[in-house]
Amino acid sequence: MNRCPYCGYPAYAYALECAKCHFPLTRGGTLYSPAKTPWIGAERALEIRRKALAVLALGLLLKVYWGGYGPWPVISPPALDHLRSWLEPLFTEGGAAAYAAGWVLRFF
Repeated sequence: MNRCPYCGYPAYAYALECAKCHFPLTRGGTLYSPAKTPWIGAERALEIRRKALAVLALGLLLKVYWGGYGPWPVISPPALDHLRSWLEPLFTEGGAAAYAAGWVLRFF
């Protein structure tokens, strides 16, 4: 059994592409090249998902530490409170949507 040179996932000797990342595998010394090139690709989709996960984590930190869910008092002037009111859903819901989009785009 061979391994994918990109992600290291095990692949059968007769496989033309990796089952996990869809990277084209070599076959008999020649590189198999699919007719259709990926629109985004596995590497770019993984990068999108990693960045989206960081944004989602930042949104959750905003919600917990600035939203008053902890044992500490929240001291927030009205201007910053207005800023939090649109930053928090932007980061949490936008990060979740971007992660889902990166997961779906890995197939295109």
